[in-house]
Amino acid sequence: MTKYVRTALAIVATAICMYAQPPQPPMPKGPVEIAQWVVEDAWNKGDLRLGDRMFAPGAILHYRGQSFPLTAEFGAQTVRTWRDGFPDFRFTLEDMIVQGNKVALRIPFSGTHQGKFWGLEPTGKKINVTETLILRIEDDKIAEMWEDYDEYGMRIQLGVLR
Repeated sequence: MTKYVRTALAIVATAICMYAQPPQPPMPKGPVEIAQWVVEDAWNKGDLRLGDRMFAPGAILHYRGQSFPLTAEFGAQTVRTWRDGFPDFRFTLEDMIVQGNKVALRIPFSGTHQGKFWGLEPTGKKINVTETLILRIEDDKIAEMWEDYDEYGMRIQLGVLR
């Protein structure tokens, strides 16, 4: 193999590697962009590439009187669980209220139960559920999150409760 052929192969291999990986999206800045990233990119698109850079050390999720460590891994697993169970999962950003470093969102969601979810085999049923999410942002990272959604209503829609 000649020197020129090796050089050409190296150039082609480099080009393939560069273009095979999607570019890293820009980091959102400030409460509004971060809230939009959570809703549109992470949840609606399932794009979790920035997840490992979006949570402050020691971030906490508050849900139904309990607190959970909010890490990139926990967030990614949660998004995957929902998107596996409801492949057409979609939040609709209906309201956003910003006060200082906090953002309150009213984000109803919908989807069709087409995959296993919480141990429940697919029902094919559509859900429409209300949700409220509050984010506290510190240094352009999510430091704390409060979530409340109508889980009871969702379970009724899935036929789990009557």
